[in-house]
Amino acid sequence: MPPDDDDRRLYPRIPVEIDVEVHCPDTPMQVLRTADLSHIGLLLVMDSPDRPPVGSLVKIQVVGCLGNGERPPLVNARVIRHVDQGFAVLFEDV
Repeated sequence: MPPDDDDRRLYPRIPVEIDVEVHCPDTPMQVLRTADLSHIGLLLVMDSPDRPPVGSLVKIQVVGCLGNGERPPLVNARVIRHVDQGFAVLFEDV
């Protein structure tokens, strides 16, 4: 399906559902599911209205272990928008 004329994204989104830990300052860690992923960020599904504020820094980590048994890296990300199903983050270390 071709992109909408209003879709100005430089990187395509890939629909992918994986569980990630989301670490926000001053709140307990939450496990959320992704809706999609791109080279520079991801969309997280969250039913609660208590989403991290736009502009806030969070840390994201895939739940589980990598193929060699190591923990996945903890990645810095910034909340860039709220959407109906959750919120989007932009990776800071890209």
